Amino acid sequence: MTTEKKSTTTKKSQTAAKTKEKDPKSAPAETALATVNMEETSLANRTPDVIATEIRDIDQKARQHAIRSAIEIGEKLIEAKALVKHGDWANWLNENVNYSQSTANNFMRVATEYKELNSQALANLSYSQAVALLSVKTEEREAFVEENNAAEMSARELQAAIKEKQELERLLQEERERIKAEQMALEEERQQREELQRDYEYETELRKKFQDDLIKAQEAAAKAPAQGTAESKAKAVDLRKAEKALSESQQRIAALEADMKAKEEELNAKVEAAVKEREKEMAEQARKREEEAAQQVAELQEQLRKNNNTAAIKVKLHFDALVGDFKELIGAVALLENEEQKKAISERLAALCDDMKAKL
Repeated sequence: MTTEKKSTTTKKSQTAAKTKEKDPKSAPAETALATVNMEETSLANRTPDVIATEIRDIDQKARQHAIRSAIEIGEKLIEAKALVKHGDWANWLNENVNYSQSTANNFMRVATEYKELNSQALANLSYSQAVALLSVKTEEREAFVEENNAAEMSARELQAAIKEKQELERLLQEERERIKAEQMALEEERQQREELQRDYEYETELRKKFQDDLIKAQEAAAKAPAQGTAESKAKAVDLRKAEKALSESQQRIAALEADMKAKEEELNAKVEAAVKEREKEMAEQARKREEEAAQQVAELQEQLRKNNNTAAIKVKLHFDALVGDFKELIGAVALLENEEQKKAISERLAALCDDMKAKL
């Protein structure tokens, strides 16, 4: 009897369990519970760093879409301009796309300059950054973007970096032209001095000949017959000619020596003037750098007052100074004419960069 009751109870339990498993009302509840558990797990895994990564990814995709859209617009504008009647382009832009000619030109230039986006650095640019970078040479643009991390710059920062680059290029070009002009002037001075030296050597040889002729004429005059004879008169004429030729030669040599001295003094004066002018230019550049540095310090102090972030301000201040000095150093190295010296300094700079990188 007891055994039959236990068997019956067991069967009822199994039946109830099966009924519960097959109960359609319990399935949605279990699914909802599982979904809640997954969402809780997902939320637990979402950290500020994860969210920041997602934001950067979205921002990058938005930038890439924007630059590619700008390229497509530029290509369409190029196509349209080829079809629009000459002289009607401005009206067509205004009536059909509401673009100014400058805006259309920017789109078309972006399409031309950025059509082949083989570089990830260029692909990450915003449209405004791409337009600003049109002022950078095509062959230098990608390197400039990578070196300055242009994609992370504000429009103002990017314009400032481009302006700084152009100013450095202008100064380098002026320096090259100045050096070239100085070299040409020095070459001209060298040729003039060599010509004077040749004339001086020739006159010196000529004076020696005249001195020999004078000695011979004097000896001949001493051996000549009594005064009044034709032979004695001829010897006297030869003697006077020799004396005159020697005197004229000595005068020419004195004039050449004076010219050589004047040239030397002129060269020294030019060198001294060039040195003073260069010192003046360097002083002016230093003054401008001091003014810019003072302005930056004032801006940083104002930012410090607002943000009270001393460490970040110090880092930016030193970093900007380091970048500026490094660019000037690279420019100075490029002007070195001694290849061995240039190579040695370049190697030292590379080693310094490696050392700095290792310490970061």
